[in-house]
Amino acid sequence: MSGMNYTSRDYEELIKKINGVRDCQVFVCDDGSIGEIHVVAQPGRSRTHIVRDVQSVLIASCGTRIDSRNISVVHIDDYGTERSVRLRLIGIELTVSERKGKVRVKMDLGETSVVGEAEGIPSATRWNWLCAEAAVSALRKFLREDVMISIMDVRVVESRPLKTILVTLQVSEGGKDTVLSGSCPISCDERQAVVKATLDAINRRFPLLAEMPENFMKSE
Repeated sequence: MSGMNYTSRDYEELIKKINGVRDCQVFVCDDGSIGEIHVVAQPGRSRTHIVRDVQSVLIASCGTRIDSRNISVVHIDDYGTERSVRLRLIGIELTVSERKGKVRVKMDLGETSVVGEAEGIPSATRWNWLCAEAAVSALRKFLREDVMISIMDVRVVESRPLKTILVTLQVSEGGKDTVLSGSCPISCDERQAVVKATLDAINRRFPLLAEMPENFMKSE
């Protein structure tokens, strides 16, 4: 039986029967195909396992296939506390040696920490680009293998009395390119603002692009 014979409610009732799923919302396109699925789950099972179960249930029960990239999962514990999937900046380190500048950016997701690095000529304008490159290098360690991310632009925009960093990224997944942008006001540290603007660009799409680490489920 074709998936086009099912409504959003039909799909939702099936998905809610999956172990660990608290609630869900399914968005169906005009042609009857599933556009997006948003799942609220209990802690204890990784995003990967839940997504696979959702795909299996839909194929077995409805003959409907959906790409894992269109399934987002948020974990909420028994007290209603959301297990955030937002990345957190830990620190930035800049060093110069033999006319070469190096940036190390450390960030974490739950209990998993990663470090991204970038090297280049340490000119005044180049430092900002290197900070964005180091942030993207760290981000790649959380993304699925089929997701590619690159920097399109890093710039300072001035609107008195405020200066703001704007970062533009290109994300490629499944042959489709998406342009994302993020911003961060420069309060004290311009390099930190660059990294935060990079994270701001990706955070909204991050749950759909990432391969969540298993120990993220154990974080408090």
